[in-house]
This record gives sequence, structure tokens and C-alpha cells, in this order.
Amino acid sequence: MKGISNLEKKKWSLSFDSIILDYLTPLLIMVGIALILFVKMAVLSPSPKSETYATFYSLSSGLDNYYDFKTAWKPRILSNGLSAFTAHVSNWLLAKTSVPIVNTSTELTVGLWTSGWFILITLAFIWSFKRRSIFYIFGLFAGISFGYMRRMQMAIRVYPWDLPALFFFTLFVLFFTRKKYWWMFALIPVSVGFKETTLILCAAFLFAEIPWKQRFFMLAGSLALSIVVKIFIDYLVHAPMFFTMETHVNNNVANGFYFFSNVSYLKTIFPFFINAGTLSAFLIMPNVHKNILALKLIAILFILGNFLFGNIIEYRIWFEMIPFALYTIDVNVYGVPSQLESTNVESGKNR
Repeated sequence: MKGISNLEKKKWSLSFDSIILDYLTPLLIMVGIALILFVKMAVLSPSPKSETYATFYSLSSGLDNYYDFKTAWKPRILSNGLSAFTAHVSNWLLAKTSVPIVNTSTELTVGLWTSGWFILITLAFIWSFKRRSIFYIFGLFAGISFGYMRRMQMAIRVYPWDLPALFFFTLFVLFFTRKKYWWMFALIPVSVGFKETTLILCAAFLFAEIPWKQRFFMLAGSLALSIVVKIFIDYLVHAPMFFTMETHVNNNVANGFYFFSNVSYLKTIFPFFINAGTLSAFLIMPNVHKNILALKLIAILFILGNFLFGNIIEYRIWFEMIPFALYTIDVNVYGVPSQLESTNVESGKNR
């Protein structure tokens, strides 16, 4: 009996240690970093005359005023709607009590928004990778911090769709690497209402480990649903049908295409360290698993889109690549996570 009792104690001890390592430690780190982000973003929050303020409060006065909002941003109605709700909550909180560090409703809104989405993304990592999620948490923090760092870019802008897009790209990586293709199928059309860049994720079905006929069916179906969602939103917000992205800098000045100005930015060093260097690492790392090759091919579409439609030195536009990079670095350095070992990393690479 004594031997059995000692064995049970040992099992209980191991179980308790696993809880601490798998969940409690990552959660404590998550809370600590979320507090740092809350303070950082509250300090960065701009005046009511800024674009950041305009985007966070764009839906606060209803849909009628929203029709006059910037065309390229109007289709991101779910991000803007949730941010407007967060702004109302912030106003209510400050009317009831004071919040440490915070001086204005805008500071509280942006702080809650950033730390809240960080927590959601981190919880997804903890649920999926347990103790291994600590690597993802610190990598996520590094990437976000780089995107919102002063004096390294044109201006510090914090927009409502930055982190929701990162959240959906994170879920995509988790679903894709676990072969949860129907979850992907449902995820992509919903995420289009937050930011239209998620449309490129439909290409992932070409790399799904299912028969080719089913791959094309899911690709066509997800793309069709996403386009329907996009067109419906465009109609709802009075935006030009479907194509609302800007292709010119400075109000369509001649030869002012984003692509040419972005190429010129490459002569500086900072674009090569996007997302705290994780993007460059992602692109040069070996394709030790077919999932990584698929992610890189999708990333090429994303990179091309940023060169055509955005300022590449506005580093927040690269957030969506953070989960792609972290997964690739994780698999190359530490091997395939135990939850994914069934996908069979190439011989000799699973350490």
C-alpha cells in the first residue's frame, strides 16, 4: 500500500508540475506583457485630430456618418464597430472610476484594445502549445513592439484592424497545421469583415492534405463566400464595389505608386528587420516541413500586396506574418510540436 501511495503522490506531483509549466507560467507571462502593452499603447495614443482617433471612433456616431469615412478603411466594419464599442466602454469606465496611468478615454480605448487582442492571441497559443507557447508569447510581444516603435518609420499609427487581422492569421496557422480545414473554411469569410487581407488565406486549401477534388471545392467555396461577404460590406458602407485598396501615394501624384516608393525604402536597414527580425528569419529558414513551404508561398502573396498597396515602413502592416514566422522558427529550432507529430516532419529534423 505504501508503494502505491508513493506512486500516486508522484503522479499527483507530476500532474501539478505540468499544470504550472503548461498553463500557469504562460498565463502569468501573458498578464505581465498585457500590462506592458496597455501602458505602452496608452502613452502612444494620439490627439482627437489624428487618424488613429478617427478610426477608433469612426462608428461611434452611427452608420450615416460612417459613409464619409475613408474609402479604403470602410470595409473593415467589424474592426471599426468593435473599436467603437470599446470606446463607449472606456467612456463609461472613466465616468464611473479612475484608471491608473490613463488620462483620457482615447488612451484607455487604445490600451484596452491592444492588450485585449494580445490576450486573445496568447490564449490561442497557450491552448495549442501549452508550455511551448512561451516562445510564441515573447515572439508576439517582440513583433508588436517593433511595429509600434517610434522614430523608425513615417509615423506611429494604431488602427483597429491591426490586431484582429493578426488574431485571425494566428487561428489560421493553428487550424492549417492541425488539418482543421473546415474550421479554416468558416474562419476566412468571417475575418474578411475585419480586414480584407485574409482573402489570401483561401490559397491554403491548395496545400491541404485532402484529395485534389476536395481542395478545389474548398478553395472555390471559401473564395466565393469571402467575395460575397466583401461585396455585401462594400454595398452596406457605400464603398466602390469590391476593390477599395489605394495604389498611389500622396493623392495619386504621377508616378506615385506605392510599389516604387517601397522599393526605394529597401536602401534603409530597418525593413529587413520587420517584426523584430522574424520575417527575414522565416523567409530564409529551411522548409523542414511541407506546412512551412505552404506558409511561405502564401506569404509571398501577402508581401506583394504590401508592396503594391501600403507603405512597407509602416511596420504594423506586417503583423499578420508574425504567426507564420514564429511557427517556422519553432519547428526549425525545436522540432514539430508533439500535438503535430502525426504530420511527420522530414526524417532527422524532428528533434
